[in-house]
Amino acid sequence: MTDYLVTYDLKEGASNQWAEFVKQAELVGLVYVFQGTSKLFRLANTTLWGVFADTDAVTAAFDKALTATEKVIGRKITLEKRFITAISDWSIRSDENKAPDSRWTKTTKFETCRAHQKNDPFFAY
Repeated sequence: MTDYLVTYDLKEGASNQWAEFVKQAELVGLVYVFQGTSKLFRLANTTLWGVFADTDAVTAAFDKALTATEKVIGRKITLEKRFITAISDWSIRSDENKAPDSRWTKTTKFETCRAHQKNDPFFAY
């Protein structure tokens, strides 16, 4: 399994499309909280991270989240841009970062990030 980073742009549309897309993306394994060496970081807007077998799997997950979002909001969303890349080496700077909270620390870094994104008010969308 490999860490993947996805950055994307959705065309302006329904006011709730971004928040709903983030909800649907989380359900398929893409989150906006990233675990570094000792801290959790909030990624840039319209950037998600996840752990997948390959590029096809992360692409399918992203597309599934987009389709689910369209169903919830009742309209088509235009994906303007998307870039997916495997993370082999990284550097991150975020003005929103903190040490993991033991209440939401899980057995994998992805599950820790997911739990913080869902439960930690510090990372609320």
